[in-house]
Amino acid sequence: MILHLIPLETWRQLAPGQPYAPASLQTEGFIHCTAGDALLIEVANTVYRSQPGEFLVLEIDETKVQAEVRWEAPARPTAHSASGALAAASTALPPEAAAEFGLPQTTSTEPAQTAISFPHIYGPLNRDAIVGVRYAVRAADGTFTGIEPIANTPAGLNLKTPSQLAGELVDATGEFSDALARFKDHVEARMNEMDKQIKRRLGE
Repeated sequence: MILHLIPLETWRQLAPGQPYAPASLQTEGFIHCTAGDALLIEVANTVYRSQPGEFLVLEIDETKVQAEVRWEAPARPTAHSASGALAAASTALPPEAAAEFGLPQTTSTEPAQTAISFPHIYGPLNRDAIVGVRYAVRAADGTFTGIEPIANTPAGLNLKTPSQLAGELVDATGEFSDALARFKDHVEARMNEMDKQIKRRLGE
């Protein structure tokens, strides 16, 4: 299981069923991911602590990801990515890398000397690979303190987009209308049968 941090509003604005393609696909050629809650929290506090708002943690089944997933040292790619996007020209380590592995930012062309690697998704993320969504808990000062199941998140947290909710409402309304029509037909058939029985008995 690999993890990805995403602002709640970004998640809500995603079109239903469409692949997830954040800006990093264009700027760096891949989607940043992390393995393990502790590293993700460290990344969040290093990169997003000053950014207001709620965040979600996407749980991604690596075996279901249709794009290529590479476990790499924390350095920017220097060639075309699998998605066709140009990698960033700078070889400076992304903030995620420094946060996860304690590596300093650098502009050196030498590869990072570390035995640790982390997952990059080289292409849009198909939605069926997202097998779980959790809530990133924050303190009053913006510090990320943990990751909780959705059941333990603040009341009223809506993880679905307006179009998703509207679609579900239309589907539910249609199903109710169909059920009501079937019930009406059933009642009419019963009434007709009872009417026939009464008429037969009166005619005896």
